[in-house]
Amino acid sequence: MKNKKNTRNSQDQKEQGFNDFLHDYKKSGKLRDWDQRKTMAKAVAKACSKIKGLEKYGQMICECGRNLEFKACIIPEHGKKLKRANFCHYRLCPMCQPRKASKVRNEVYELAKAHLEKFSDDTPLLLTLTAPNITGEFIGREIDGHMKAFERLIKRKVVKKMNRSWFKALEITKNQERNDFHPHFHILLMVPPEYFHKNSPIYITHEKWLKLWQEAKRDSSITQVDIRAIKEKGEGKLEAIIAEVAKYATKPSSYIVKDKNGKPIVDEKALEDLHYGLRGRRTIGYGGYFKKVRKKIKLLKLEKAAAEAAEKLNEDGTKEEKPELCRECHQPMVDENYSYLDKIERYFRNRQHEHGPSP
Repeated sequence: MKNKKNTRNSQDQKEQGFNDFLHDYKKSGKLRDWDQRKTMAKAVAKACSKIKGLEKYGQMICECGRNLEFKACIIPEHGKKLKRANFCHYRLCPMCQPRKASKVRNEVYELAKAHLEKFSDDTPLLLTLTAPNITGEFIGREIDGHMKAFERLIKRKVVKKMNRSWFKALEITKNQERNDFHPHFHILLMVPPEYFHKNSPIYITHEKWLKLWQEAKRDSSITQVDIRAIKEKGEGKLEAIIAEVAKYATKPSSYIVKDKNGKPIVDEKALEDLHYGLRGRRTIGYGGYFKKVRKKIKLLKLEKAAAEAAEKLNEDGTKEEKPELCRECHQPMVDENYSYLDKIERYFRNRQHEHGPSP
């Protein structure tokens, strides 16, 4: 009897331990990879601490996202809402990169929807502008050259006439075999229906795009550009388009590889080259109607936030606390706090720092 009781207690402890690991579900039902991101960030922090001039980033990244506070539904599959965390916002931090990219994607998606509400017949074009690969020491110079070339391109009369809105994002990938880098632009252009009419004066052929980019970049050795029209309608398709365009400036795979056991290994030279090449440089931009509506949306959000904050105040000026409800089942959400444990490289629930009932 005693053995059965001990076995049951042991099983209960195992189940409790499993439940105390962080499981954060996306809307799609997939789990967010918090553990993997933090483990990669820890490797980047260690590499930064060894690189002269980057030591302070090592400490920042090491503490980035170490503690995560959520509001969670008692039904785990309904997801969690991150309420508080100590993110470092460093451009090459694997914890912060996906959050930044997600924020940009949501913003561009909102802008594209606003554009199509005003110009319902417009079609998005995906334009990719490339250039020959370069070695790490020339990343900064090449980014500056790309930016100036894009300014020259977008000011050309033929380009100004054919699009009403644009969004650009610079991405840098690394060729691991050749050990060089490939900076290139992903651009979303919103074009009117006349663009696709036969013999339209605003239509630009693939060959013309290549010539325009060669001239803007002042480099005749460029051999490739890619231009694609996305004519399918629907929110899902639009989201896919935005995801294709609004990417990180550089993927972790450009400076992180994995050993045979799946442990992340940081290429310190690549990390240093990307750090100094990207430092102080803006890699995204908006133009046309996107730029106008972006200002309006930001102002409306500020006004809405101020109004909501005022509504939450009691008569005596103190903040009114209302339980946050799950969007799926409308039950009150509860506090869940997690801390990253270095020994097991996973997030584990920190119950002593929680308030209110546990699920």
